[in-house]
Amino acid sequence: MLAGFDGQLLSEHVLEEAATRAQSHGWLDRSALRALRDWLECHHRLGPASSLRAVLDVAAEPLVRILGYDLGATEIALSKRVIVSTLRAGGSTPVLLVVTFWGERLDAMRTLAVAEAARRAANWCLLFSGTHLRLLDTRAVYSNRYAQFELELVLDDELATHGLWSSVSARALAGDEAGSSSTALLILASEERRASVSRSLKNGVLAACEHMLRALIDGRAHSIDSAFEQALTLVYRMLFLLFAEARLLVPLWHPVYRESYSLEALCRAAARGPALGLWDALRAVGRLAHSGCRAGDLRVTPFNGRLFAPARTPLADRNGLDNEAARHALLALSTRAARDREGRERISYRDLGVEQIGAIYETLLDYTPRVDDTPQIDRRERRHQSRTGPTVSLHPGSGIRKATGTFYTPQPFVRYLVRQTLEPLVAQATPDQILDLKVLDPSMGSGAFLVGACTFLAESFESALIRSGSHRAHDLGTVERAAIRRTVAERCLFGVDLNPMAVQLARLSLWLATLAADRPLSFLDHHLVCGDSLLGTWLTSLRRAPGRHRRIVARLPLFEAGALEAAMLEALPVRFTLAQGPNDTPQQVRGKERALAALRSKETGLSKWKRVADCWCAYWFSAEPERLASAFSSLAEAILSDRRTLPDRLAEPIMEEAARIAGERPFFHWELEFPELFFGADGQRRPDAGFDAIIGNPPWDMIRADAKSAPGSSKERAATVRFTRTSGVYSAQSDGHANSYQLFLERAGALARPGGRLGLVLPFGLACDHGSAALRRHLFSQCAVDALVGFENRRGVFPIHRGVRFLLMTATKGTPTEITSCRFGETDPAALDTEGHDTYGGEVTEPLRLSRKLIEHLSGPDLSIPYLRTTLDLTIAERAALLFSPLGDAAGWNIRFGRELNATDDRDCLRPPGRGWPLIEGWQVTPFSVNIAGSRFSVLPDEAARRLGHRHERPRLAYRDVASSTNRVTLIAAVLPGRSVTTHTLFCLRTDVPVQAQYFLSGLFNSLVVNYLVRLRVSTHVTTAIVERLPIPTTDAADSMFRSIASLARLLARRDHLDSRARLDALVASLYQLTPSEFAYVLSTFPLMPQEHRDLALREFMKAYR
Repeated sequence: MLAGFDGQLLSEHVLEEAATRAQSHGWLDRSALRALRDWLECHHRLGPASSLRAVLDVAAEPLVRILGYDLGATEIALSKRVIVSTLRAGGSTPVLLVVTFWGERLDAMRTLAVAEAARRAANWCLLFSGTHLRLLDTRAVYSNRYAQFELELVLDDELATHGLWSSVSARALAGDEAGSSSTALLILASEERRASVSRSLKNGVLAACEHMLRALIDGRAHSIDSAFEQALTLVYRMLFLLFAEARLLVPLWHPVYRESYSLEALCRAAARGPALGLWDALRAVGRLAHSGCRAGDLRVTPFNGRLFAPARTPLADRNGLDNEAARHALLALSTRAARDREGRERISYRDLGVEQIGAIYETLLDYTPRVDDTPQIDRRERRHQSRTGPTVSLHPGSGIRKATGTFYTPQPFVRYLVRQTLEPLVAQATPDQILDLKVLDPSMGSGAFLVGACTFLAESFESALIRSGSHRAHDLGTVERAAIRRTVAERCLFGVDLNPMAVQLARLSLWLATLAADRPLSFLDHHLVCGDSLLGTWLTSLRRAPGRHRRIVARLPLFEAGALEAAMLEALPVRFTLAQGPNDTPQQVRGKERALAALRSKETGLSKWKRVADCWCAYWFSAEPERLASAFSSLAEAILSDRRTLPDRLAEPIMEEAARIAGERPFFHWELEFPELFFGADGQRRPDAGFDAIIGNPPWDMIRADAKSAPGSSKERAATVRFTRTSGVYSAQSDGHANSYQLFLERAGALARPGGRLGLVLPFGLACDHGSAALRRHLFSQCAVDALVGFENRRGVFPIHRGVRFLLMTATKGTPTEITSCRFGETDPAALDTEGHDTYGGEVTEPLRLSRKLIEHLSGPDLSIPYLRTTLDLTIAERAALLFSPLGDAAGWNIRFGRELNATDDRDCLRPPGRGWPLIEGWQVTPFSVNIAGSRFSVLPDEAARRLGHRHERPRLAYRDVASSTNRVTLIAAVLPGRSVTTHTLFCLRTDVPVQAQYFLSGLFNSLVVNYLVRLRVSTHVTTAIVERLPIPTTDAADSMFRSIASLARLLARRDHLDSRARLDALVASLYQLTPSEFAYVLSTFPLMPQEHRDLALREFMKAYR
């Protein structure tokens, strides 16, 4: 390890290699070494009371001169908090120097540094606080990574001093890109190593899980699911200890611990070859981590019982487990294939951030354990694979990750949403007010958002302490900051996930982010829990029996008896103690575990209410729902008061069924799971009930009873859809296919307190899909949506189709949306940190401010938000809406489109071609024309008439359903001949319209101007809602252009002709009153359209324009 080095900008392994090279080549000569040590002696004269100017003159300026820089006095800028200067090193690019008070936190300087570096065209920035020197790469504004040196420790170690010289000296920062001493190259090597190590770690975790699972099964009749859970726990333990040892959070300094009880020692033994007693050693390490010890000068702090408790892994306590399996698991987690492919090299856990846990979780989701008929050899670990033992392995293809839309969120998005969501809550808050904040991730996965919130709130709490005057920056060191993070995690953070593995990994992530060397693991069980965030009821719903459209019944006895208030008065003191009581000793942590277990016992008032709520929800999943509904009042009374009005022979089967359903579907009743958020100490409902902030990236999966690839049976998913539509718990869902994100968003809005904040990653469909219209109206009426940032997945930010768009949304609950700030078309996470200054020398996209009235004008009552990237987009769209009514409006064409046959549902009527009227599929339609000869099927006229009536007998305009905004064109239409039938991939005109008018509409639909307008709204499907909202000129509005456009469309239906296409596009541009610059811009949005066509269209337009 390099003494005094910290940060993620440079891999410690890469920097250590560079320092070793520098030392061996003598790049830092003896005179410079002496100068640095003399500087350290002089710098001891400074301290917390030193002025800002003294820190610059006595410490910063002499140090940077030793490092090879010149400090220009004319380039110094002073402020109350910092001194900013430009450093020069010959003719190289300038380096920014920011000097702050002695011991000041450097994190707070980052935003100022990035902005000032952009202004001065500096690629690098050095932050200096007297005690620490931090390097920032200001070109990567979206990254919070830095390389930091604690100067006293660094300059006391020769190798670390060479590391400092190799990374922040003038020679390093101004070095030739081809030079091995260049910091830019070190960063590149660090990124490559980090990515490579991350991939190796994911593979290693899979291999380790597989080895452990084989050892635990050992050919015996154990439940494979239980064995897999225990294997995961063992792997989590090893991961936790490897991360902790890399950060010196366990006593590696002590020879007894280092040689006998560290994972490092076990990994070394495994690397030497077959070893006896590895399982005994793993058990001993686990017991020591669980119980701790004091022996002479060795003190091992015990961790709490959740992770290391022997009771969680009973299969691992047996004798005779395969030591080779343990050896291979240790090797898989601690080593990877060497870069030269000769042997293996150690994985540096110090170079890995806690966010790697998310990547591990995403990988594990794709694998399921399976008992095989024959042993499987894992090619990734072939050289280390035991060839004996049980035939158990992990297999990819579970489909859970894809089916549930569960993807790890990249760190730039986490940081942006956490900052934007929480900043308004902490800006002027006192330290106590910050610790009173409650932040929820309702689909927490591995805890990436919660870790981000923990870091942000801890930094905000520290700033508030300094702002209040109770502390100075130098009062807060490593120990104090670790204590702050622990307190924030224990008091402020809440998370729920349906997957038990996710809950385990989220706890692990937060433990690693908050671990202190002398404290047990934080108690998080009361705040990070397993459950279905979407399936659960509100207490007010229990006033009526479950079922669709049931009226509120008379007040049930359970409400009259004050049972709810009594349950809260019993539970809340325990919950408050769990959150605010100390966690400094194992005894305190285990006391909290016992208290929580007692609170969750069957006979407490809170548990009884949960059983009542479970019975209510079970109605939608029951085989005999009406039986449950009719008995609900009696069951509730029996559960809460032991008064039975139903005979046991009738009540018990119903209650057993409800309990079974609740066991299979972990209903989550928010007011009962986190009662302190909704009820005061007096047992009454709080006026500010709810969470202060809700953040996260919820799943994006469709909830369809026919979704074969989705987890769970179609019957279960059908029950879920019925619950969300008819229970009354949700009120803003559409009648179409439900999507999980829509439910999560509505649930988040319900869970936030008045004035609470929302910050979520969502599909762009929230902004534009017709199926989200009710949700948009609900959101805009209940919340002030302050920002929507739209991203395109062209860079593969998420491992899904690169044509997908998604949103980062922030909002405040309690007031309707008046104006929202929109930035669409982003592809680079760097865009999230470029507000107010241009970092790359290009044009910075300013957000568009859209009022609700303007959105209604553009899209009508469904509030669809067009994909407006620039003010030019807004100008064109707004003018079109002013000129022409929507196609489907009574003031416009008042026409409708719809599908005809479905290739799957109507396959019984399909015949070979030539037996009847041709069946036209979407692929047969190109702009203006139809390939009738390519029909693969036909339909008998009588069968077509029986299913469709007679509208298919006449010519009709049709357009293709599936298209993308990134295709050559998006809206593809043609007039179909009469006596033809279409499949579901085409939408056909259902309104009776003259043929000439249909050709006019075909010309408009296929024009680049109308295609541009469509692209402002489409994602992957051109729905009827999109087309019927298009501003399309009527016959009267088109006037003389009507005949010209219709004639050109009719001509192009017979044969494609470049001049005719260009003339048509020019006519439509004139019809929509575009200016030359606007039409040129529209043409530029079709990069796949041949340049020849675009140039010719613009020339034709200019002829008419002049």
